[in-house]
Amino acid sequence: MPTSNNNSLTRLSTLAEKTELSVHCIRTYVDQSLIQVSDRTKGGLLLFDKVAIQRLHFIKTARDAGVPLAKIVCLLTASDKGDNEETWTGLAELNEYIKDMRNKVSEFEQSLLTFKKVIPIS
Repeated sequence: MPTSNNNSLTRLSTLAEKTELSVHCIRTYVDQSLIQVSDRTKGGLLLFDKVAIQRLHFIKTARDAGVPLAKIVCLLTASDKGDNEETWTGLAELNEYIKDMRNKVSEFEQSLLTFKKVIPIS
């Protein structure tokens, strides 16, 4: 790995702090090839570029939304391989997942309205 111009790269600890993910979690994503280490310091600390940070943000927001990690792995792996058909399939599955989640939230909102009408709140 190149060791020049590390100024635009972000250290693992800083990335963990900014994303509110643990260092262990980020290392796991590196081990699963979901994000790539861009470089290392002379002391061996991991450094990440903007692409890795954007991918990590995508993974985090997807996980926060309840998307199973397996679906994320399939999409990113297909994209990395340049498999357009599989990438589009993964995107379609995620769009379907979002649609299902919206329906569930809508049902919950209706249930909550019913609950408010039936249960006296003081």
